[in-house]
Amino acid sequence: MATCTETRAPQPTTFGLVTRARSQQFLPDETWKLQERMPPSMSLNLIYLLLILLVLNVEIVVPTADQYAKRLGASESFSGLVIALTPFFQGIIGVPINYAMLSRNVSMKSIIIIMVAGSIVGNVLYALAGLMHSKIVILASRMIIGICQCQLAGPIYIARAVGVKKRTKVMFLYSTMAAVAFFGAPLIAALLEMFVKDLRIEDLVLDSDTIPGWFMAVLYFIYMLMVVFFFEDAQDVESAASPAGETDANEEAQDSLCRPGFLICLLASFISPMTTTMCIVFFVKLAEQVWDLSVSATGLWLAGAMVVVAAMSFLSSLVTPYIEDRKGLLLSCLLACISATLTYHIGHDWSTASITVFVLGFLLMQSCSGVVKNYGYALVPKIVAPHLKDAAGTVNMVVLQLGRGTGAQLGAMMNTTSFAASQVGSYFLLAFLVSVFSAQLKQHAKAM
Repeated sequence: MATCTETRAPQPTTFGLVTRARSQQFLPDETWKLQERMPPSMSLNLIYLLLILLVLNVEIVVPTADQYAKRLGASESFSGLVIALTPFFQGIIGVPINYAMLSRNVSMKSIIIIMVAGSIVGNVLYALAGLMHSKIVILASRMIIGICQCQLAGPIYIARAVGVKKRTKVMFLYSTMAAVAFFGAPLIAALLEMFVKDLRIEDLVLDSDTIPGWFMAVLYFIYMLMVVFFFEDAQDVESAASPAGETDANEEAQDSLCRPGFLICLLASFISPMTTTMCIVFFVKLAEQVWDLSVSATGLWLAGAMVVVAAMSFLSSLVTPYIEDRKGLLLSCLLACISATLTYHIGHDWSTASITVFVLGFLLMQSCSGVVKNYGYALVPKIVAPHLKDAAGTVNMVVLQLGRGTGAQLGAMMNTTSFAASQVGSYFLLAFLVSVFSAQLKQHAKAM
């Protein structure tokens, strides 16, 4: 247990400048223990599982969103809106609500329980929209799910509970859970469709369009019970710590989130989920409308692709001790840009060779995009002052969700040329900015 003496009363965290901060003095020989700290394994595993559920809840409706929209008499753009509403409302309403609750000392455990309960309600409404034959209900359900997603819990819990020396690897593993969910969503959607069709269950309450809602409601209920009995809140030691033993008030008054390094991390957090979601939505559109694959076949194809992406994301976590974060971010941006060129397709005919090249580019680009997001996740709490860490994580999560929502909407509207051009241009711009402002991506002197 670290020995400390409190030297200043706590002050609230803001999104801009902080003129006074919490400060505690830790003995120099104990600083390394803080930098190596880890939370209880069960609590960390529940945080990992939460991300799987959150991403699964967004992506599981992708294979069936188009036919669900047509069944309700809506257009193709409506299906993109159904997918996009969840991350959009999470970004503009859900994340700020979660941050406000944390700022008022509501425990992380309580926030997760409340948000998961709301997600159960949203998924039940999504499933009942078919019975009501209401486009308004399906949109309202996705809004509720977005507001209650609580994805802010993961990055803030890890930033508080995991030491700076282990944080990059833990963030990579955390992001790998998103890749696992991207693999699981189309696979589960395909299996659920085969389940209801094999049993010939096609009534107004339960069919291939509504079963994702019922399935997610059950999963969230089980998860809520696990949180109640097994989750432990993390104590935020870092934001109150001063490794040097004293705090310079004038220096802290100059600390701000409006710095090039943090803004580049925000851009990475926007581009990566935008391109990832755009790829998935566009792939489903291409497979079902151009390659004439069924929903279940498309789901299995996409699941197989996401297995590769998840494996690449996990393997990349093994090399984090040997590559500096900013160099890893630059390298992954360049690789994503190069991989995206393989998704260019000229003409309307698709041969086996052209499909193979497109899928190869899709796999490589998705893998590199995941690594870009991983480094963005890891860098945010490292390059800002400790007392700005929660605010930085909140802003980063808002931007990430807006990127995910933007990608879902764009993916439903793009053709092969505009799709490939947007991928190449996005990662070329990000790589250029990372190389120019590399010095701004160094770890903060007081990060633990």
